Amino acid sequence: MRARERIARIAGGARADLLVALGLSSFLLIALAAGGLLHGAGNLLEAATGVGVFCCLIPRRAHPRLAAVAAAAFFAVSALGPVDAIPNDLGNLVAVPVFLLAYSLGTAPDQRRSLPAVVIFLIGLQIGNGLTTFNPIFFVLTIGPWAIGLVVRSRRRLTEQLAVRGRELEAERALFAAEAVRYERARIARELHDIVAHCVSVMVIQAGAGQRLTAVDPSLAAEAFDSIGEVAQQAEAEIGRLLDLLDATGEQRGADGLRLIGELVTRAAAAGLAVSCRFSGSADGLPAPASDAAYRVVQESLTNALRHAPGAPVDVVVAGAARYVEIDVRNGPAVGPPSGLERSGGGRGLTGMRERVAACGGELTVGPADRGGWQVLARLPRQLGQTAG
Repeated sequence: MRARERIARIAGGARADLLVALGLSSFLLIALAAGGLLHGAGNLLEAATGVGVFCCLIPRRAHPRLAAVAAAAFFAVSALGPVDAIPNDLGNLVAVPVFLLAYSLGTAPDQRRSLPAVVIFLIGLQIGNGLTTFNPIFFVLTIGPWAIGLVVRSRRRLTEQLAVRGRELEAERALFAAEAVRYERARIARELHDIVAHCVSVMVIQAGAGQRLTAVDPSLAAEAFDSIGEVAQQAEAEIGRLLDLLDATGEQRGADGLRLIGELVTRAAAAGLAVSCRFSGSADGLPAPASDAAYRVVQESLTNALRHAPGAPVDVVVAGAARYVEIDVRNGPAVGPPSGLERSGGGRGLTGMRERVAACGGELTVGPADRGGWQVLARLPRQLGQTAG
């Protein structure tokens, strides 16, 4: 620790008050002894009360009111001794404890209890100086430091409040960072689910079809297995794009999402899904996040149709309106054997769709269709921050 820091630490603690009290007491006693005044009952009383006042500095930080009242008592008792027992130059030493004790009363936490102590302190000073003699110096040395202490106390309270608020903000920042990490992990999991779930579902369907066609038509079985390879390459490309996004080197799918819906439907039809796709109106001007959400809604809807409604026809309609673009995906009831994928996914796909659509300010409705089967209806606003109503 540097010398300057060590001095500042000592000066700012109770050790400094002890050193000041010992220094003033020693100086007073040595000066009186050197002047031949340290004898007689009156002189000894004055010296003792002076040392008592100096010693009141020791507890002034921890107990400012008690120290001030005790000092006032010593000042009052000093009135019992002779007036000229201590020379004026030595008597001026009491200005130091008066200043410090008054300042401590100003910095005390409870000012309602400190104000009576200030009054008692002034009364003790007046008694010690003589009831018939008014010395304005003692009044100034009391009220001035007390007012300064009030200002310092106010600044300390403000500093403490700011420190508490700073700690609260730091805690909130840590919580926000943890929430951001959690949200980012959920987003990555959602992206992986949308990519892998769709591709795996298509590959499982194609593998089952290829296995059945092997003994009937090897050429068609070979096409099914070739389709599996294409889907695997598509999954690899999608995961690579996701890694680019995580590295902040890639770009979002953006406005290409709506255009790629046609390719998505084509691949699903090649996998054996009876799916049709229609575009009506204009979808131009749809923000990139909404366009990407539209692609994911169709992708997840087709995946669910492959899993839960094998053999059912699926109808995809993309309709553009004045304020929003509507994505309507409907499938009929299952007409084929179970796909074996009914319990896969864990319901994350629907949650992901809701989060994507809500992030764009859109609306998502998922539920049974009027004539059986299932319907997914998403309305995406053309402008971010605008509702899709």
